[in-house]
Amino acid sequence: MCEACAELVHSHGVGVIVSSSTGTSTGSYYATSDLSRISDELQTALGQGPSISAAAEGTPVLVPDLSQPQARRRWPVFAESASAQGLRSLFAFPIGTGVAMLGALTIHRSDTGPLGEEGLACGLASAEATLDLMLHRGPDTTVPWANGSDLGSHQVEVHQAAGMVSVQLDVAMDEAYARLRAHAFRHDLTLADVATEVVRRRLRFSPDPATG
Repeated sequence: MCEACAELVHSHGVGVIVSSSTGTSTGSYYATSDLSRISDELQTALGQGPSISAAAEGTPVLVPDLSQPQARRRWPVFAESASAQGLRSLFAFPIGTGVAMLGALTIHRSDTGPLGEEGLACGLASAEATLDLMLHRGPDTTVPWANGSDLGSHQVEVHQAAGMVSVQLDVAMDEAYARLRAHAFRHDLTLADVATEVVRRRLRFSPDPATG
């Protein structure tokens, strides 16, 4: 679905993030290009960005120019970091409705400009179709990431790591995810990398923010 959408709207990549019940991103589900993967990983690590806003608010977030003041005020760190990676515009569509929000599908471009009427229709339809695919996957089905690994093992590790951090710090799960993301960003790692270290007990979080 992502590959088809990317081709139809002439984008430089389409990605899907998954989110918790509060709209917080818990990781990249799929990315068709390095640009999409980098964008989704940045948003997950920082806890901010158009894709996360779309998932949290349940409405499309369209950013035709990431360098504009409005975008930089709303997502200051993400806008600067993503622009440095060559991302110029992105268009995020929520996957789900109401309390049943699973994440967001995002169209990424390395040039500026509006998505257009046909692109908007494609993004909305692709997000709806992705929701159906995610809800009706069989229990043994795996969905490949751009680098060839599968969603199942990574997502399980991220959730498991968040649970372990929640116990270590005696905090709620959303705070545990936030600490994982912060560690990933500070050390230039993906959320999946940090989760693996936690689950394999090579990394333990301390109540002291300076050591977590």
